[in-house]
Amino acid sequence: MRRSRSLLFCSPARKAVATLCLVLGSFSVAEAVEHPEEVLDSQVGIFTQLGAKVDLSRSFTDTAGQTKSLRDFVAPGKPIIIAPVYYRCPRLCGLLLDGTYALLNSLPLTLSKDYSLLVIGFNPAEDSTDALKVMDKFNSRLKAQATSDRSGVKFLVGSPENVSALMGEIGFRYMKDGADFAHSAALMILTPSGEISQYFTGIEFPAWDVRLSLIEASKGAIGSAMDHLLLYCFRFDPLQGRYTWAVVGLLRVGGALTIVGLLSVLWIFGRRRGGRDRALAA
Repeated sequence: MRRSRSLLFCSPARKAVATLCLVLGSFSVAEAVEHPEEVLDSQVGIFTQLGAKVDLSRSFTDTAGQTKSLRDFVAPGKPIIIAPVYYRCPRLCGLLLDGTYALLNSLPLTLSKDYSLLVIGFNPAEDSTDALKVMDKFNSRLKAQATSDRSGVKFLVGSPENVSALMGEIGFRYMKDGADFAHSAALMILTPSGEISQYFTGIEFPAWDVRLSLIEASKGAIGSAMDHLLLYCFRFDPLQGRYTWAVVGLLRVGGALTIVGLLSVLWIFGRRRGGRDRALAA
């Protein structure tokens, strides 16, 4: 289980350095915490749990006040993006959603048809009214094909029990800090059945890598034949947070192309030789 701190204390800074940074105002108000040493000592961050199963039968409530299971909020048989936020967050969650909506506008996949986005509030004190305000603000930023069907984007709230259980399953750990929360920023990619397929930490998300991760998580449900061929040539590097060339995949593809090339040459040679033999026989 890999841990990532993409908020507050992104690097393994010592307590003294973190405190000094706070005193000097290096952190924005949204990122500042009253007791940084408690955050450093606590389990706050992203604890990657690839392959773990998320219970999609848990009930949450959308901006229309409808309470349904998570499964009923997403496109059947298609991968899911989860963005954990709290709706009254003064800064970081807004930055996360900025990056998420920039991603939606640039992804060469169709929102609602190829994948779904669940923005889930982890502050159980918030309600669907809080979620609606944030959803209206960000949905107005959708462009091009992302505007064709917005039903694939849901902003949800839930009970303390369901929120806590879900955040634990996706490895998202946070703590209360006064009126706010100390937390990280990340997107989680889930398979249609709810298995965690990939994590993208931070507030900016490369469309190329997220696209490949969604195609991989879909288990063949989305993407072209060329997209699936690319997955043989690329593998996700968790250290770099992106897809990189996979030597084994390249060798396999190269070997297959070599065999196809040799068979083509033999077929052409055989046809020509057969033609010469028939000409001589005549």
